[in-house]
Amino acid sequence: MASSSSSSIGHRRPRLADEQEQTPPAQVPRREGKTEEEEEEEEARDWAALPVDALLVVFGRLDGVDILMGAGHVCQPWRRATREEPDLWRRVHMRRRAGIAYDVNIQAAARAAVRRSAGRCEAFLAEDYAGAPMGYDDDFFLFLADAAPMLKSLRLVSCNKVFPHMINQTIRKFPLLEELELSLYHRGSIDDCLIGISEACPLLTRLRLNHDRFYYLRLPFLGGFCKCKSTEVARMRRLRSLQLFGNSIRNEELPAILNGCRQLETLDIRHCLNVRMNDEMRARFVRMKTVRLPEDSMEDYELRYGSPINDFIYYSGVMYPD
Repeated sequence: MASSSSSSIGHRRPRLADEQEQTPPAQVPRREGKTEEEEEEEEARDWAALPVDALLVVFGRLDGVDILMGAGHVCQPWRRATREEPDLWRRVHMRRRAGIAYDVNIQAAARAAVRRSAGRCEAFLAEDYAGAPMGYDDDFFLFLADAAPMLKSLRLVSCNKVFPHMINQTIRKFPLLEELELSLYHRGSIDDCLIGISEACPLLTRLRLNHDRFYYLRLPFLGGFCKCKSTEVARMRRLRSLQLFGNSIRNEELPAILNGCRQLETLDIRHCLNVRMNDEMRARFVRMKTVRLPEDSMEDYELRYGSPINDFIYYSGVMYPD
């Protein structure tokens, strides 16, 4: 027996030099200013009993997808608030972001959100991924045009399943529109999307027309900055903010916009590398509050973008970088 005991002791794992005896975990310090009773009361709080006004403030900080797929399923009172409070859906932001399943039917979610607004939706943002299934299509924008007559802000990012004529028809249905964005659009020419918009939406004050990158030779079907586009933008007399990332606009076209949009305060032409910054061009920017020039930093730019392509060969409808 003694030998068995000594053998067992001899095979015990030796303790490392810096290894200490196990001690119970340290108690989590109480938050400053909180008594033990207050912390217990907070832990026991019934979050389902929060007032509707408080819920709406919290939910108002979330995207529509987060509400429909998350908060709206937590409990019955929260579900009721997301379904029966149209004011919650005055701003509908539907982004297909990281963390959201690639095959989520974001169009169905967007329809549900707009329906819940009961016609009160004032701001709608649709952001999709290229090639994602069940994205936004022509039928959705027909629905949006009828279901959101009070819309003041329409932002479309990577909505490349929608044809230009449908985007144009949809925008024309929103005479109260103050903000418009068409970014990362490749389905056709943005020129076709903008035809007649200055007349149909006379209240526009903010416009974003952003590409994914700058191409030195941008053909019209690739969304190039044609004279008709600069003419249409120049007719937006109330415009105060204009962003044209990666566009092929030139020194000959930019003055027409500046002359037409006399109230313009903010201009962003980063990566518009056809614009040559000479003394004459700089003099035109003096009256503006904020100007971002072609070579300026991209640190605060919100969308994805690629490096400029300055030279490529066009052959049989396909671009090949040189």
